[in-house]
Amino acid sequence: MEILNLIVGLFMIGIGFLVKSVPDLIAGYNTMSKEQKENVDIEGLSTFMRNGLIAIGISIIIGYYLFKWIGFTLIANSMLPLVTLVGVTILVIKAQRFDQNKNKKTKLTYFILGLVFILVIGLITYGFIPSKVIFSKESVQFSGMYGIEIKIAEIDNVKLVDNLPEIKMRTNGFSFGTVKKGFFDLNEFGKSRLLIQSEKPPYLIISKGNGEKTIINFKEKSVTESTYSEIKTLIEKNNCGQHAVYSSRR
Repeated sequence: MEILNLIVGLFMIGIGFLVKSVPDLIAGYNTMSKEQKENVDIEGLSTFMRNGLIAIGISIIIGYYLFKWIGFTLIANSMLPLVTLVGVTILVIKAQRFDQNKNKKTKLTYFILGLVFILVIGLITYGFIPSKVIFSKESVQFSGMYGIEIKIAEIDNVKLVDNLPEIKMRTNGFSFGTVKKGFFDLNEFGKSRLLIQSEKPPYLIISKGNGEKTIINFKEKSVTESTYSEIKTLIEKNNCGQHAVYSSRR
């Protein structure tokens, strides 16, 4: 989620500067006739759009890190859709005052609504990108939206199950069709991180010593099973290494 906030925030800032330097990027304005353009305060509009988009981008980035730093993870992860929707709504309403054409309601909103559409599609697309698993000697990492890196030494138990515990509610995550990513309240485990790509079993449950649970599965059954086997092997090697160190100290 951190990378997505940075990308979208920087994208908004970049678009803001482009709109100011190249006003014809504003959809609707670039298709107006010469007479219609004369009825638009393009200097004021482009400045307003620049400032507004930059403010949205900065708010997304700073808001995310600020609320994450003080421990409000739910609010931090809500900054992107919240700031975007509120900010774009304000831009749409306030931008109207720069256009004196009679049919302005359909002219100056194309660009802004297009941005919203792109962001929504981008967010959904990012959510559907399958998580990739990356192994190292000391950890296992799952990439993508709501990805996580788990240290092998912190894993208390890992197992494969055929049934996913009943989901009571989504507390902070992405859910679209069979794809579920983020934090969900499960009937059996409570708050857990899900990285689910398919409704077909098996499901890999990783339990940490502090009780935190991460549940993963992939579209291909073989990938889920091989991930389980690899994690089991890493845990066994880690335990053997700790035992060897303890024995040598004795």
